[in-house]
Amino acid sequence: MKTNLLSIAMFVSSMFFGQDSLRTKSAFFTVNPQKVIVKTTTGINVGVMDDYLKQKIHGINIQANPISLIYPLIPHALPVPPEAKSTVTINGLHISTGGLMDGEKLNGLGISIYHHCRITNGVSVNFYNNTSGILNGVHISGFVNSSEKGNGLTMAFLGNYSEDFSGVQVSLSNESKKMRGMQIGFVNKSKNLKGIQIGLWNINEKRKFPIINWNFKSKKLKS
Repeated sequence: MKTNLLSIAMFVSSMFFGQDSLRTKSAFFTVNPQKVIVKTTTGINVGVMDDYLKQKIHGINIQANPISLIYPLIPHALPVPPEAKSTVTINGLHISTGGLMDGEKLNGLGISIYHHCRITNGVSVNFYNNTSGILNGVHISGFVNSSEKGNGLTMAFLGNYSEDFSGVQVSLSNESKKMRGMQIGFVNKSKNLKGIQIGLWNINEKRKFPIINWNFKSKKLKS
């Protein structure tokens, strides 16, 4: 009987804490901050703040982040996190009362107050903003969506900005240096447009025009 109980205890322990002595452990259920560093969670992670330490989460990530209380007081916009300082990759569902400030990748569905990540693929709904280096999919923010390169649909109340975007931007103000698709808003701007702009005032390299503007023969931008 004791042998059977010991075997069961070892099996359960291996599910939650893995068996690698080199701190590259895996587990089904993890908690952040961690006393034991678990590199891969295949299941559920529950945590506070962005204390992930290059963790990979395959499944569900539930985060309580009290920074959301002071987030509107940050005096300047936070940039896309650099690769060296990004902390976590989430494949699945991410729900946070705050959000990620230094995410590596989000592949799936994210629901949060704010979102800062190097690569975001899928669907995100954010109360304040989404700031991503690469942004693919459908992304809705109460204030602003910002990306270096994007594909899909971005919707925000105040504005959408992207260096290079293919798809549809919908907001009061839409701006993209290189735009392939459609901008819908009060003010739309693009230095290199191949598509249509619909709004009160539309600006592209060919003309400035109210209501509707277009350009289907865009030139290559000079570096």
